[in-house]
Amino acid sequence: MVDIDDRFGMPESAFRAARESHGVNNPTIRLGMYVPTRREVAESPADNLYEVLIDWMWESPSELIPSNEQIAELKSILLARPDAQDNAVLKLVAECDDYLSV
Repeated sequence: MVDIDDRFGMPESAFRAARESHGVNNPTIRLGMYVPTRREVAESPADNLYEVLIDWMWESPSELIPSNEQIAELKSILLARPDAQDNAVLKLVAECDDYLSV
């Protein structure tokens, strides 16, 4: 069974390695360091998710780069939302498709 509060299977060691490679005391904020939970993807307003998901897909450090499988799962969760036909959600689905086509 999949844990809805899991961050798409991203292990804590990947987050730790990303923080260490960026510099633990570095005052500069690194984009893409936040990976949402499946619950956040399923329940958060789509407009709030847009920047988080784009940063994770395109700006994450190498330790947190999502796999095609993770993005396919992300897309599946988006399409299962009750508001899946809203433009904001469809925009996120299109971003997933763009990522998967690279």
